[in-house]
Amino acid sequence: MHSLRRFSSQFCIRCPRRLVKHPLVAKRCMSTTENSSDLLLQSSKIPKGILGQPTYHTHPHLIPNGQLTCGITQQEYKERRDNLVAKLLEEPEHIHKTQIIVIPAACKQYMSDKIPYVFRQNSDFFYLTGCLEPSAILVLVKPALDDNYKSILFVHEKDSHAELWEGPRTGCSLAAPLFGVDEARPVENFNNYIHRIVSTSKPGVLWYQNESPPNPEIHDSIRSAMRSGHVSLEQPTTCLHQMRVVKSAAEVELMKETCYIGSQAVNLAMACTKPGMSEHAVSAVLEYSCRMAGAEHGAFPPVVAGGARATHIHYVANNQLLEQRDMLLVDSGSQRWLYNSDISRTWPVSGKFSKHHRILYELLLAVQKRLIELLGSQRPPLDVLFEHMCRLLGTQLQQEGILPRDIDANELIGRAYRLCPHHVSHYLGLDVHDAPLVRRRVPVRAGMVVTVEPGIYIRPDDLSVPPEFRGVGIRIEDDVLVTDGEPLVLTDHCVKEVDDIEAIVGKQNV
Repeated sequence: MHSLRRFSSQFCIRCPRRLVKHPLVAKRCMSTTENSSDLLLQSSKIPKGILGQPTYHTHPHLIPNGQLTCGITQQEYKERRDNLVAKLLEEPEHIHKTQIIVIPAACKQYMSDKIPYVFRQNSDFFYLTGCLEPSAILVLVKPALDDNYKSILFVHEKDSHAELWEGPRTGCSLAAPLFGVDEARPVENFNNYIHRIVSTSKPGVLWYQNESPPNPEIHDSIRSAMRSGHVSLEQPTTCLHQMRVVKSAAEVELMKETCYIGSQAVNLAMACTKPGMSEHAVSAVLEYSCRMAGAEHGAFPPVVAGGARATHIHYVANNQLLEQRDMLLVDSGSQRWLYNSDISRTWPVSGKFSKHHRILYELLLAVQKRLIELLGSQRPPLDVLFEHMCRLLGTQLQQEGILPRDIDANELIGRAYRLCPHHVSHYLGLDVHDAPLVRRRVPVRAGMVVTVEPGIYIRPDDLSVPPEFRGVGIRIEDDVLVTDGEPLVLTDHCVKEVDDIEAIVGKQNV
């Protein structure tokens, strides 16, 4: 481990590309819009003491002064709540009705009796509150005849016995000033509250994620309140996802950090790869590097697929040994303060591309670079970007003689699709597949972060491809910020040129 850490700290010297940050130091995120008086005002609002989540007072190494969570202020969370209420009122039929918006936190999940999974907050709830505590509930109430709305946060009250086992809670008395809401109440009172507010709101609209509710524990209470009241049910998630898909300046900085961490983790995995190593060991390097650099953990179970196993797109068993002749496909990412990176790279286990592997890799890299250019010049919907990918990939394969030249354009696109059956892009942010209710047929716009991930997967038994190209899977994936100018590749510190890959693969012992 000491040699691995020493290599990590020296990596920016050995790597031929420009790597200017230390991979094991988590940069403290600072908003670019704050001045010193703003910081004093914000820090004065954050209660002191040991609360249910890190704060500047208890964790200054994680959260800078003036911020509720790393990179995000109380004010930004409040503005998000303001924007949500305003957007939900844009429909004319809702203007003269009381609006009741219920956004639950996630609840704890258990892998077996009394053994919990690592808690992961509901992204929509976190986006509006910054609260990391389980089973909390945000309620926003906008009366029909009032220009203002009220924010109520239901949280677990202080309980010395529960805290002995599970750690500190914020409690109601400090939750309101910590999260900048109007009022905090015990979560046990939510059932009575929701019945009362629904029954007295005539007419009213209840905004609640009825399908796949984040917290099933309160679902029956809400459904019961619906039956006893005179309110209609609407889904707030579409509007929330339309907000989340466009990142604020502070969110962009958080995305840059998690993309840098994920990039360096993949670089280190390349450097540690050698024949005879297990896929599991490469996965361990990815996890180690992410955590040491400040991520909570990986963004998802990584794909570490050697040889023909890479033709299984979501292979996550990661339990085979790597052979000299294999190409290794890795798809991994990091989560830092709930923001995610998603990176794919493919490299030769031997450290040297074979002739035919290099042909496939370089044509795919050319396709990926062209797609990133198109994001800037045309800003197409992601579905259109996928169509571009199929045409470009088919043409490149045809030019190399891998696909026949005597087929028409439609068949060529179909052949390319069979070799890359997944989409070429998705939105990225608080979720790996972020804002899923935002359709991929809408044009991209500045502030969106998207992946660009063409791949090619040729099974060993694919007789439509010359035998020398069979039994290999290659994917190259970067995370790209759409801007008003040229697109910004947030994962550009992760090497992908052939010469750079060959310069670092196998240079470090684990």
